[in-house]
Amino acid sequence: MLDDTHQPPHVPAPELFTIPTALVEQWNEIPQTERVVIPLTRQDVDHLLLGLLRALESQSTLERVMIDWSNGRLDAANQSLAEFRRQNADAQNNIRQLAAALMASALRERKHG
Repeated sequence: MLDDTHQPPHVPAPELFTIPTALVEQWNEIPQTERVVIPLTRQDVDHLLLGLLRALESQSTLERVMIDWSNGRLDAANQSLAEFRRQNADAQNNIRQLAAALMASALRERKHG
């Protein structure tokens, strides 16, 4: 929060996606030098693209926060800050979902390969 007198609108950021511990543990069992085969689905590629685009979008929003804040537009800065938090969480979720999908795909291929 930038200023206690100017509260951002209460729009909670999405909860962050957590990669299942069991998946990470299985992934860590693969030797680091072992090649992995990872078939990608369109959804996997979508997570990658959306994660990157949302991360870039959140950077632009953070820039808007700083410009508004430095120009004394605290209400606008706080609104942008709330939007930045949502965009940033969305970007992180896409990247985390991509990582989980890549791990699961590599593990499936390793079992069947």
